[in-house]
Amino acid sequence: MKTILTTLAALTIFAVGANAADPRPAKPNILFIIADDLATRLGCYGDKAAITPNLDQLAKEGVVFNHAYAQGAVCTPSRTSFMLGLNTRHARANHFIDHPDTMTMGRWFREHGYQTCSIGKIDHDDPKDGYVDPKAWDVRVKREDMVPTARLQRSSFDEDLGAKRKNVSFIGIADTPEAVEDSIRATRAIQFFDTERDAGKPFFAAIGFHAPHVPWNALKQDFDKHELASFTLEVTPADATPLPPGSMLQEPGMEMSVAHQREGQRGYYAAVTFLDQQVGRLLDHLRAKGLLDNTTVVFTSDHGYHLGWRGQWCKHSIDEQVMRVPLIVRHPQGAKDAKANGIVELLDLFPGFCDIAGLPAPDTLDGKSFLPLVRDPKADGKPGAFCQWGNGRTVRTLRWRLTERSDGSSELYDHSNDTLEYHNVIANPGHAPLVNRLHTMLDNEFGPLRKAAPGKAKQARQSNEN
Repeated sequence: MKTILTTLAALTIFAVGANAADPRPAKPNILFIIADDLATRLGCYGDKAAITPNLDQLAKEGVVFNHAYAQGAVCTPSRTSFMLGLNTRHARANHFIDHPDTMTMGRWFREHGYQTCSIGKIDHDDPKDGYVDPKAWDVRVKREDMVPTARLQRSSFDEDLGAKRKNVSFIGIADTPEAVEDSIRATRAIQFFDTERDAGKPFFAAIGFHAPHVPWNALKQDFDKHELASFTLEVTPADATPLPPGSMLQEPGMEMSVAHQREGQRGYYAAVTFLDQQVGRLLDHLRAKGLLDNTTVVFTSDHGYHLGWRGQWCKHSIDEQVMRVPLIVRHPQGAKDAKANGIVELLDLFPGFCDIAGLPAPDTLDGKSFLPLVRDPKADGKPGAFCQWGNGRTVRTLRWRLTERSDGSSELYDHSNDTLEYHNVIANPGHAPLVNRLHTMLDNEFGPLRKAAPGKAKQARQSNEN
């Protein structure tokens, strides 16, 4: 008995000494990675043109959400929504400026014992606005504080309109990573992990990358990896249903040659490849430091992007290619190499992070935790995903998308046979009960639809272009 007690005492002393030398927070760390303007154009989403080995590996170590949707068609409303956990009925683009006491994601975690870090574009952090919560972050590194130390070669990407050429974007080709802003952001995040991290606390680190937002910047070798012939052009079918006026940024669409479209796609995909490399740097560093086993990694984007759909090269519309976003979650105790088909919304991130951390969630949130689908990817998701922007509002279920416009028009798309939303079937009388049900879902989420006065649709659209 004496020998057993002596052994137990020695083990206790060893355990206390080990914990004192290497404190390990009981709560999990969270690494939140946000891309900008990234559609589901990744290898793990079945895109054969994408070169994204690090994100594909992250997907193998976690869960890929096939039906994740943003609540804003441009940066500010989307980021405002998911950083506050509120839908766009409760949180418009400038909500935090008007209501600075609203609880934010970063502040909630900071007040509950986490060391919080924000690097790059998390909230819409333009220096001239007040979107960022000053109480949210222990460490905050703004975009303007991370300036590339080398130059890149920039060329214009324009419409093919002859003398009336209109700029769409710029393409930046670099010889060294130090010329691309996302390399600087990844390096700064690694600095946080190495020299600023409080080892006595769990961390909530949010890293906002630039790519693939315009300009499309990447290393020359990233451009060279992508063959122009590997890209599939998006050709609008001859029988496609016309969209109502004001539903897209450009009317009726941009004019580009086939060769020029392939150049644009290569610029976008090269920027995504460079982004993938920076994500790989972060994950490799956490793994090398022994932190990854206690860290949940969540990768997403604020919204998607058009690369030629109906002639569009941007976002600014409430359709599938803009509203659907990548969402990859690597949870140490979650499913591996799995795909979740249930619907989730980005406003579910806030309550989901609380669930992961074992924290209560603010009772003001509109979202629902996504953690059950991380543990069981076959679990049911939400009945629908919602967005309102510009001149309309939309709800996406697993099969259908109903979009209602302020001019009184409506669109219904059947994703069982029309994944790119080219054929509006709203006129089919057999769909009337379905349309009524989806309309009720929209009213429950946003309230009654406000009809626009004549000539106001364009003004409403421009007011949201942040």
